[in-house]
Amino acid sequence: MTEQQRRKWGIVGVVVGSVLLVIGVLAAHFTGLPELDSIGREIHPGIPRCAPFENNPDACWMLPTASQGLAVLGSQIAMFSIVFGWIWDRKLTWALATVGAFLFTLEMIILFGIIPNQWLNLTQGTFEWTQQKVAFTLPKWLVLNNDVSISYGAIKDAVSGGYAAGVLGAIAVGAYQMQEWSKKRGEPKAPTFSTYGRPVVKGGE
Repeated sequence: MTEQQRRKWGIVGVVVGSVLLVIGVLAAHFTGLPELDSIGREIHPGIPRCAPFENNPDACWMLPTASQGLAVLGSQIAMFSIVFGWIWDRKLTWALATVGAFLFTLEMIILFGIIPNQWLNLTQGTFEWTQQKVAFTLPKWLVLNNDVSISYGAIKDAVSGGYAAGVLGAIAVGAYQMQEWSKKRGEPKAPTFSTYGRPVVKGGE
């Protein structure tokens, strides 16, 4: 793929990702608003809050959460497109290094700040997963005939810890693999030989 093609794909990705990001943020904001204000007036009555679950108020979290997921997806597409179109596999300059460092910092904020925060808001606020709410009880034959229960709070914390550890491990492995790939690219290629046993070189070299 030529440099021009990569830039074209980068522009397309940035536009698509940005559109998804804006749509997701706006949808998450407006679908997350209460239906009535402090004096009982309707707030944006034309905007659905629980669609398609109008008959099940407990499912009203789905639309705002899906919108937040759409916004995260858009941000990932846009940032990947910037890296692919203008940074990846190019000679590193101070300008590109600055942009890359900014994108990496932004990605870490999303992965370790925004996503875990939204998970806790959903589980602690909407679902009310506390240590007092029992999710399930282990069979007694597994725990020496004792009563051992697992709370929703424990599940929430386990998911948070597992997510953080998994993402951190994936970042470490990905960074190592990228470093190894860069080293291999920097190694000189083995010369090719003609049928007469002489190294083949490009014209002008």
